Amino acid sequence: KKMALMEKSGQTDAERRRLRAAQRSLQKTIVDNGEAMENPTDDTFSKIRLENNELFNQVHYAREAVLDGENLDLISNHAARQVDALVQVPRYDALRFSQKLKKKCTVKPNNNAIGYFDWSTLGKETGTCFNAIPARVQFLAGPLVADFTPPVRKPRAKRTPSQEQSEEEEERPDVVKNPQRNANQLSSVEENINIVSKTIKKRSRDAYKARIAEISQLPHEEQAAARKRAKKTGAQVCAIQYMFNPSSFTQTVENLFHYSFLVKSGVGRICLAQDGKPQVAAVPEKEAKEKHKPAKQAIVSLTMRDWRRMCKAYNVKKADIPNRKTAKRAAAEAAAARPSQSDGEEEE
Repeated sequence: KKMALMEKSGQTDAERRRLRAAQRSLQKTIVDNGEAMENPTDDTFSKIRLENNELFNQVHYAREAVLDGENLDLISNHAARQVDALVQVPRYDALRFSQKLKKKCTVKPNNNAIGYFDWSTLGKETGTCFNAIPARVQFLAGPLVADFTPPVRKPRAKRTPSQEQSEEEEERPDVVKNPQRNANQLSSVEENINIVSKTIKKRSRDAYKARIAEISQLPHEEQAAARKRAKKTGAQVCAIQYMFNPSSFTQTVENLFHYSFLVKSGVGRICLAQDGKPQVAAVPEKEAKEKHKPAKQAIVSLTMRDWRRMCKAYNVKKADIPNRKTAKRAAAEAAAARPSQSDGEEEE
């Protein structure tokens, strides 16, 4: 059954005030008749529950719903204790004890005033419990008597290795020897960075020559301005065609990583063309030495799905950066090129 809420219910402010007064009165009744509600043989619980259900049918606003929720929470607590009362098991009810304590130690100057908790009364009521010595108490350091002698601890015997353990050989971890590398020999990352740098310089030169050839086809009066713009902007290369390897996603990521070192050192640049496509270009050595821009960082997200789509969109058949041989492929080619032992014996 759907219920109209808020202004759609047509409930007036006077009706809401009467409803809230009835809900607060019911809340006081629940608090005062807590023990009767928890008694399974008493019908007080059923009467209060039915009265709360009738008031709930009149709730259409959030303010009255909050009061209904508080009353429902009190009724639920008493219902749980009523169920516990049916199970005859002796237990300590901490919630009931705290409620009794709060009721007894609460002081109200006037009948209509809000009461406050009197800590002085609590101290007087509980002070009598500390006038007697508690029974069945054992102290951590022993009983409080004068002739108490602390127990003597036995000296701990040192453990000696057995005969079998002494005869066993000591196991040591395997020593891994790192291969010695010549000081003049570059690492694989440095070699790849050099290849990326040489490739971008060659591609930039080729692109610049192609652009000059296009400018030479323009009218004579437009060539000077076009050459000036070409010299200022430089020759730019498509970044996807340059760095994306359609045969290897791993090498594509490595190419992006290696080119970032060129951008950081000022040897290479990356920008967007007028149509929004990414472009890369080599920076002349003179310009790279003169300009020192502050270093910046950016995080680029590239998945295998993006890599496939971009290679297809830009029609990349072969990357400008040459494809590198994997370690497994290089080892296989070396093994194939090495003559076998049987061939050597036949030759002898």
